[in-house]
Amino acid sequence: MKINRSIVITGLVTLGLGLLIGALFLGGSPNPTAQLDGHEGEGHELEQTASGLWTCSMHPQVRQPEPGDCPFCGMDLIPLKEESGSDNPKMLKMSNAAIQLANIQTSIIGSGNPEAGLTLNGKVKADERRVNVQTTHFAARIEKLYKNFEGETVRKGDKIAELYSPELVTAQEELIEAKKVENSNPILLEAARKKLHHWKLSMEQIQKIESSNTPMRTFDLLADYDGVISKKMVSNGDHLNEGGVLLEITDLSKVWAVFEVYERDLKNLSVGQQIDFTARSISSQQFSGKIAFIEPVLNASSRVVEVRVDVNNANGALKPDVFLKGKVTMNSESGGLMVPKSAVLWTGERSVVYTKVNEEGNEYFMLNEVTLGDASGDYYQVKSGLSIGDEVVTNGAFTLDSESQLKGKISMMNPRKNTAEASSSGFPVVTLPESKDFKSLVAAPFQKQLGTVATAYIDLKDKMVKGEPNSIKSAAVKVKELLSKVDMSLTKGEAHTHWMAMLNPMDESLKKIEGSSNRDQQRLEFINLSKALINAVQSFGTDINSPLYVQFCPMANDNKGATWISKDENIINPYFGDMMLTCGSVESVIGQ
Repeated sequence: MKINRSIVITGLVTLGLGLLIGALFLGGSPNPTAQLDGHEGEGHELEQTASGLWTCSMHPQVRQPEPGDCPFCGMDLIPLKEESGSDNPKMLKMSNAAIQLANIQTSIIGSGNPEAGLTLNGKVKADERRVNVQTTHFAARIEKLYKNFEGETVRKGDKIAELYSPELVTAQEELIEAKKVENSNPILLEAARKKLHHWKLSMEQIQKIESSNTPMRTFDLLADYDGVISKKMVSNGDHLNEGGVLLEITDLSKVWAVFEVYERDLKNLSVGQQIDFTARSISSQQFSGKIAFIEPVLNASSRVVEVRVDVNNANGALKPDVFLKGKVTMNSESGGLMVPKSAVLWTGERSVVYTKVNEEGNEYFMLNEVTLGDASGDYYQVKSGLSIGDEVVTNGAFTLDSESQLKGKISMMNPRKNTAEASSSGFPVVTLPESKDFKSLVAAPFQKQLGTVATAYIDLKDKMVKGEPNSIKSAAVKVKELLSKVDMSLTKGEAHTHWMAMLNPMDESLKKIEGSSNRDQQRLEFINLSKALINAVQSFGTDINSPLYVQFCPMANDNKGATWISKDENIINPYFGDMMLTCGSVESVIGQ
């Protein structure tokens, strides 16, 4: 059979055109693996080849050898980039995009004491020198009370009560008879007048008796003091002996602002220092006064000393028992290098600060272990570990520490063996990012779910007080169950990342509480649970209508202190129970 050359040529040309068109429509890539699981581009394939791992953009702690879904949020995993960096295990390199996303902020530190001050919590109390009692100066029966409820204002000379007294009637009759013989025996009249005057009858009342020539059957008792009735001790019809007390009257034109100071801060205070403070009920108004008295005896239970400021209160703005927040300039003689508190990550006695450094033209973040001195306002004194001119990370240090941990470098959360012993004194407290206001970024159902967790937590706290291990276990199981039902998909972006930072330590602490039969160990694990839950409640809010009191015991965890949440303002300590039931103070209030 003879083949036609024109037919062969036509076929070959047609085949070539077909391959060209197919290549154009199919993307021109001969490699079928150029697109992986919805992630396009050659770069991703190269990145996968470089690191061999896949991660989640929202949860960078995830590491998987193949693509798939994030076990936390369900998002598609992306290839993990292999970033070049320093071989120094304390130095971390981050891209500019990552720095902006984490909102890393720095500042250069110098010597001096930028905002030396001590924040104090306190209450308004009545000036004990202005508390008076209203008494009757003769035996009598109360016919009628004119001032008959606590809180009522009283002015000196106001009618307090109507009294009947046989002794008073007799004394009036003696006055009337003495008046009749005034010319012949003026001394008798003067004695009768003095007797009534010593019983606190005014000269006007005495003159009225003399002119009427008739004794009064009942007598109006007049107030001896200005103020408000702080205690009512009698009712209509009561019989009183001479000197019997009717009312306690307190003058609130001057009051005491009483602040609690922990023993470690006493060295910074002295009589005469000024304290500026605000009242929670009227936070817009500023008050100030000088320390008039420092209590000479330390309270053995709460480990605090009360410091008193005398305050003018002519307008009555400050009510007894109102919470106060004060700030006093400290008498610190240490001076030296100061670092913002926001720059410090700490667990027990080990403290870390990240600094921004330049090495061979590249910028890195370096971990620095520091030794801190006294706190001074929003700053710590630095004894060692930093130098003047260092550029410290003041915002985002926790994010850097988390990234260092993920990359296997030395971090606060994952120290090497040579630094692990630094936290051996006391229970290791978790390092958490500062609480932020995410309330507008989360849905109401999330706040409701968090509220149920907080309510169950408070029941666990009550079980911690009683100290029965099996009851503590049961309560912890309930909290863990409710925590697992919190829908993390209701949080987005930075709020979601923050919730995950709180969720992990809470879940870990609950597991350890549930798995322990040792009451003391359960109470130690309660420290981290409380710290994370307080942060979460402050950041996201709950549907709980009543205020939640954040309370602090300075003696818990080997005198390093620990916090907890309570619905009751009164201190009931979960870390010591009956041993030191009232040790602690209210640190802040959530929901007011």
